[in-house]
Amino acid sequence: MMNQASETVDLTSLIQQQRSYFASGATRDFSFRKAALNRLEKVLINHRDELLEALELDLGKPDVEAYLAEYYFLLQELRLIRKSSSRWLKTRGVKSPVYFLPCKSELRRDPYGIVLIVAPWNYPMQLSLSPLIAAVAAGNTVVLKPSEMAPACERLLAKIIAKTFAPEHVAVVVGGGEVANDLTDRVFDFVFFTGSTHIGKIVAAKAAKNLTPNIMELGGKCPCVVDASAKIDTAAQRILNGKFFNGGQTCFAPDYVIVAPEIKDALVDAMREKLSKIPWNKEMARIINDRHYTRLEKLIPDGAIKFGDDDRVRLRLAPRILPEVDLNSDVMQEEIFGPLLPILSYTDYEDLLRHIGKHDSPLALYIFSEDSVMRERLMNDVRSGGVCINDTMKQGSSLEMPFGGVGASGYGRYRGKAGVRAFSYERAVVTKPTWGPDWFELMPPYGDKINLLKRFLR
Repeated sequence: MMNQASETVDLTSLIQQQRSYFASGATRDFSFRKAALNRLEKVLINHRDELLEALELDLGKPDVEAYLAEYYFLLQELRLIRKSSSRWLKTRGVKSPVYFLPCKSELRRDPYGIVLIVAPWNYPMQLSLSPLIAAVAAGNTVVLKPSEMAPACERLLAKIIAKTFAPEHVAVVVGGGEVANDLTDRVFDFVFFTGSTHIGKIVAAKAAKNLTPNIMELGGKCPCVVDASAKIDTAAQRILNGKFFNGGQTCFAPDYVIVAPEIKDALVDAMREKLSKIPWNKEMARIINDRHYTRLEKLIPDGAIKFGDDDRVRLRLAPRILPEVDLNSDVMQEEIFGPLLPILSYTDYEDLLRHIGKHDSPLALYIFSEDSVMRERLMNDVRSGGVCINDTMKQGSSLEMPFGGVGASGYGRYRGKAGVRAFSYERAVVTKPTWGPDWFELMPPYGDKINLLKRFLR
């Protein structure tokens, strides 16, 4: 396979090639799509160690985290989609109104056409290839723009795609912000963006100019509520698991904890005890670059409890819990996206809602509580993309559940079946035979047809 991955690629020519290729009907054959996914699986398996090495170079990811989140997860999704996509996309019959008969009514799912995928740096392999797999399975052609902030993964993605697809089917376009701006200014049939809310608004506005359907996978400050009934030791461990995975650089990680005041000290003590046992300079991903490191440093308030040593040269920022913050603290004004965990408290339920309501609808709501009434009440009162009860991250890590945001955390859903459906649209088809009566000829003169309508259509 020959492919293109260069800042100097002729985007106009590439898009035209993909448009012509899609128009040829080549991508509509299910056996073609399955063969493409088979090739991608083989290439991924052959480049497993190179993938882990690239993630180490870009983010210093521990091998266990990289393997699970950016290799095995992708293989599982690819295998599920390859096995089931033809069934998920199968045309299905529906009932026809009696006054249409005789006829056949069907719903079919068709690909959009040329898809643009703009991927982020925090999970550079997973968040590039997961939507790409769904888009290919749905029958589209794809232009992928990986993040230049993860250069080793960017190069590897270009290599993997070049070995798997012809450029008129799937192509990688590399480069910085100017390339991304150029791409998002162009006309595609569908746009899939993962990144910050700020940039997402810009991309969505550009898509709107051309009435281009799109999915925005964004982020926000995901609250983690711990009420007085929660099992403190379990809550402490599971919150830390979610918060510090990938160095806190996960869009649906717990951003802050808000806890009942009577158990706040016990929760902080449990977290302190657990965090003090971990060699964080070796067992946590580093910050992506110096700019983000500096940004995070400025968010650290007085009273932070630090675990391990900072290493500015290696971009290793030691994890911290922040038990002395309030709603006005700098760290509570933006999505943290790093290994800093604020811990606030609330006085009553109304105060809890007031705290959470200071921020836009999050990608995830985490609730640690043994009180089913409290859990249901929170889910009703706090809008979020997903919910996880008595754990963290699980709602965004299942291929059987759709993943996505609401409001400022984005819109649209993907993963597994939801992904394949996201990259296709439902098309209504009615087929009338040329034989048989037409019960209602909707053409004047209507005569006394109004009386028939009143009699039979009630």
